[in-house]
Amino acid sequence: MPRLTWVIVFSTLLACGEASDDDVDTTDQAASTSSEPTSTASTTATTTGATTTSASTTATTTTASTTSTVGDSTAEETDPTDPTGTGGEACVDDHRVVAFLANWTECPSAEQLAQYSTVVIAFAVSYQWTPDGVICDESCTISPVTGCGGVALDQLVAELHAADLEVLVSFGGAAMGGVWEGTCGEMVRCWDHCVDQLDSVVAQLTDLVIDNDLDGIDIDYEYCLHDEPHVAFVEDLTSELRASFDAASPDQHRRVTHAPMDSELEAGDPYYELLGRVADSVDFIMPQYYNGGRNPFTAEGLESIHQHYDALVADVFAGAAAKVVFGYCIEPGCAPVATHPEALDVIQLVDTWHPNNGGMFFWAHPNDTDAWFSAPFRAYYDAAFCGG
Repeated sequence: MPRLTWVIVFSTLLACGEASDDDVDTTDQAASTSSEPTSTASTTATTTGATTTSASTTATTTTASTTSTVGDSTAEETDPTDPTGTGGEACVDDHRVVAFLANWTECPSAEQLAQYSTVVIAFAVSYQWTPDGVICDESCTISPVTGCGGVALDQLVAELHAADLEVLVSFGGAAMGGVWEGTCGEMVRCWDHCVDQLDSVVAQLTDLVIDNDLDGIDIDYEYCLHDEPHVAFVEDLTSELRASFDAASPDQHRRVTHAPMDSELEAGDPYYELLGRVADSVDFIMPQYYNGGRNPFTAEGLESIHQHYDALVADVFAGAAAKVVFGYCIEPGCAPVATHPEALDVIQLVDTWHPNNGGMFFWAHPNDTDAWFSAPFRAYYDAAFCGG
């Protein structure tokens, strides 16, 4: 059960403001400079220069594997039927621990992978990155997607599957275009080139999934839904991917997920409404409860999130709480930066709202040093829900 002291703990957190447009660009470029320019997108977080109050997040980054395999030398000793090493069983359809994997960095360690139930590789994109900004492909041709640490995508997927993990690739990300730009298309407008290329995009993503034995595609659309063509594109992309996956692999269910900003999911908003129309095609959504104005670590913010979360469960997904996964960001500069024990306290409270909820996700794996953030969730879920 949640700690009775969570409200007191929340009052000690550092207050974080919302990020500016320039901050988003800074994050994109900093992340992308260490990556392959054709396969790197921005983080879904933004940079404000805020610092975290948790000592855990200031730990130095552990050196990850520099070979062509994920994890460290203990990975091959992990029992694939017991990835936690605790006798628990990672939940797959509820109480997930979902980690976004930044593919321009070193791969997660075995210790990190042992905590996750789902890995979302970021990102598949239709642009090339340059120091002066992204160059959108006007035909919305998706660039080759690489794995982390120089590992080929198909090899990475195979190794993650061997660790008993579900593996998705996220299509989109902030550098495809974002609502924080103000007027739609004011800065980056890569999504605009995809709107009239639906069939091609569906075919490319289906090939990406089948050729690399992925478990599905996450749609990370953070751009403007300012007119009917853009709304129709996101809606049809969801339903058409579902149909294409089912046709291409009738014996295996491939997932279609979304990771929208919470501020775009107000009742009556285009994104909220279109998700309701395609709810049967969506396996789960991952609302980003950061950088959108809501703070789960204040009483007021948490109450707003409670109402928001309830509406998604009841109205969009007809009571299927397992389709809503609570989103955190642990990257310095997010608003807010998630820390422990507060983040676990909130999740335990979410379990009192909807005991069959979808679990949690976080951006992103490089900041989960020594699994400091993911491990408490894994231990809690295993003990309470997932067979531990």
